[in-house]
Amino acid sequence: MKKLILISIAAIICLSFAGISVYSAENKNAVFIFEYKKELALTDKQEQNLRDILAKFQSYVADKQKELNGLQAELSKMIAESADLDKIKAKINDIAKIQAGVTYEGIASNRAIETELTGTQLTKWRGIQAEFVKNLQQAQAAASETKEIKK
Repeated sequence: MKKLILISIAAIICLSFAGISVYSAENKNAVFIFEYKKELALTDKQEQNLRDILAKFQSYVADKQKELNGLQAELSKMIAESADLDKIKAKINDIAKIQAGVTYEGIASNRAIETELTGTQLTKWRGIQAEFVKNLQQAQAAASETKEIKK
């Protein structure tokens, strides 16, 4: 029974890391915009402003990842030592607050990027993103179908 609880908690901790990983991936997707500098007709000033926004976000995420690592280590220790459930819950809430902060900062960064673009650039960028998502979904569906065939 204790192993089952530890496995469940480990899964929760993994999901905590997944939250930040998503924003790291989202950040990489935002960097993707520089591959379309010519197509979007980004000016050098716009490019620098976008790089500044992304650098600030990357720094924020890196700091929060360090903080999360510490909290998750503390949580694991608390669980292993059968700490009081109220203290464990408080630690989980601390982790969730950090994840919420990262989510908010990701959204704020995306909006800041969008305000740097002209209306035409933003329309083109959204079209590029939509095409990327469509291709990604098709690739995932094909991979899933291949997996099902192998079973």
